[in-house]
Amino acid sequence: MRIAHVGTSISLNQVVLNQMAYQREKGHDVVALCPDDEWAQAIKARGIRVIPVPFVRHSLLATPLAAVRMWAICRHERFDVVHTHNSLPGMAGRIVARLAAVPAVVHTCRAWPLNEPHSLAFSWTYRMSEILASRAAHIILFQNPDDMRSWSELKFVSPRKATLIGNGIDVAGFLARVSADARLRVRKEFGISNEAFVLVKVARLERLKGHDFLLAGLRRFVPHANREVVALFVGIGKEEEYIRTEVERVGLQRVVRFTGYRHDIPDILAAADVSVLTSLYEGVPRALMESMALGLPVVATDVPGSRMLVQSGRTGLLVEYGDVEGLASTLMQVLENPDLARRLGQAGKHRVETTFDERLVVDHILQVYDYVLAGGRGQLPQWNLEVEIR
Repeated sequence: MRIAHVGTSISLNQVVLNQMAYQREKGHDVVALCPDDEWAQAIKARGIRVIPVPFVRHSLLATPLAAVRMWAICRHERFDVVHTHNSLPGMAGRIVARLAAVPAVVHTCRAWPLNEPHSLAFSWTYRMSEILASRAAHIILFQNPDDMRSWSELKFVSPRKATLIGNGIDVAGFLARVSADARLRVRKEFGISNEAFVLVKVARLERLKGHDFLLAGLRRFVPHANREVVALFVGIGKEEEYIRTEVERVGLQRVVRFTGYRHDIPDILAAADVSVLTSLYEGVPRALMESMALGLPVVATDVPGSRMLVQSGRTGLLVEYGDVEGLASTLMQVLENPDLARRLGQAGKHRVETTFDERLVVDHILQVYDYVLAGGRGQLPQWNLEVEIR
């Protein structure tokens, strides 16, 4: 098959790169349609051709030019499959690919945007745009059942186009990147003693990732902890200044360390005692999957995406968003019960290895391509994860 993945270069790099590489390993001709910038270099390094298309995240102004260029490329390249990612490239790309007569047009919805609070105007515009784009796609892939259910409730969309495909990580590849001295090296870099209890949160520095909620929980938790507590905030984002100000306002300057953007996430996680993700919503969070792959116990909010991955009390612990006391007491559980932390970590590792390996996801996606190219005959492949998580 000739397969084109469409999106922003940063998303294709960070989220889709392994999928593209696995498809190429299986003998398919895989191309990336995205900006040819610094994020595209890693894509090229994996042997995947990049055809420049100037899709920019959240930029309506760049979309018309990108759409015109994509149409010309699709007409010239004659792809069998166009697989779109991200909201704007996904909406424009689905329509353009269908107009260019691409035989199979597939889109992955990574997180349902309307889970995020928006103005009435934005919500209405997004719904109308999604309805139009969904009519152009043959299949819409969803990472969690909550998002698929929300999409299916839109008027004028065909729920028969929706299938649950899940998400995954390259477990073996991720584990291979952990340095032998990771715990000592990272703790030394940030001036953290070996006895300290270290929380790590890998997430964009944006309010939707729930840094406010975590800070509130830390204020309750830290004074009662029986040893030093350090929280590593890993990532960058448009609201970094606000979050730094909040850290100072609540008096946690000595607790919270900002690491910035890191290329050594496996080592950062290996240096921690617990991984925390307090988002308002997720698709299927890679940060939790990577933490669980390392056997690190995880604490997350009970929201779409995270609740699919974490079985509370078995493979991690879930708390209600906004329940500050609940978050503080849950962190205390992990701190005071090493056996519980170890058991959760081992169970989480097993769950990721057996259910959330990226190669399994790629196999499902290729089955979806085959289904569409065969004219939709037979049963639409679907990952029946809802049965697994009961």
